[in-house]
Amino acid sequence: MNKLTLRLNTIVNALSGCDTFADVGCDHGYVAEAMLDAKKCNFAYVTDVSAVCLKKAEKLLKENHAGSFEAIVTDGLKNVPRVDQVLIAGMGGELICDILKNADFLPQRLVLQPMKNADKVRKTAIELGYKMIKDYTFKDVKYYDLIVCEKGEESYLADEIEFGRDNLKEKGEAFKEVISKKLAIISEALKIAGEDEKQKLEKLKKKYEEIIL
Repeated sequence: MNKLTLRLNTIVNALSGCDTFADVGCDHGYVAEAMLDAKKCNFAYVTDVSAVCLKKAEKLLKENHAGSFEAIVTDGLKNVPRVDQVLIAGMGGELICDILKNADFLPQRLVLQPMKNADKVRKTAIELGYKMIKDYTFKDVKYYDLIVCEKGEESYLADEIEFGRDNLKEKGEAFKEVISKKLAIISEALKIAGEDEKQKLEKLKKKYEEIIL
């Protein structure tokens, strides 16, 4: 039985094959299990700040993958051995930024799925020496940003950091829906806005309209 939601399936599909893998804040351990099941990694580390939460993942992985994983109670990437690829998903963007800035090491490849503040995550990843490989919005009831990056340098425009390069290039349905919802909020705000606020909102409205044209 597939335990993965559409969101988790999307994340697993974004992960590349590697020797060693770490899932930071792994929840039930479903992603690590999927990676090991598909032989997309040879060894997986699962981490969480809570020993109680980590027990769920440990129990799951022991069933079929004893000897191919290690569960570590830790904060972010502290005390985690060097791995090729790291997943940090289901957390706020500012927390992801803190984890990356305070990590004991930074891997060749990162897959990040912030629940908010994706722009801050992009900015931090770039500052730490990463370039975006994939960077887009998808929908699984809610809207999520998926950021895949690898070590390397590239220049980015301010709008690409704010919205995601692939979103601006491809204008996928999920991204257009997100911007359309923001436009609806702006339209309502304009009805009651004062003159100064109205000018700011009109400018923002025009910007969003141009983005999804």
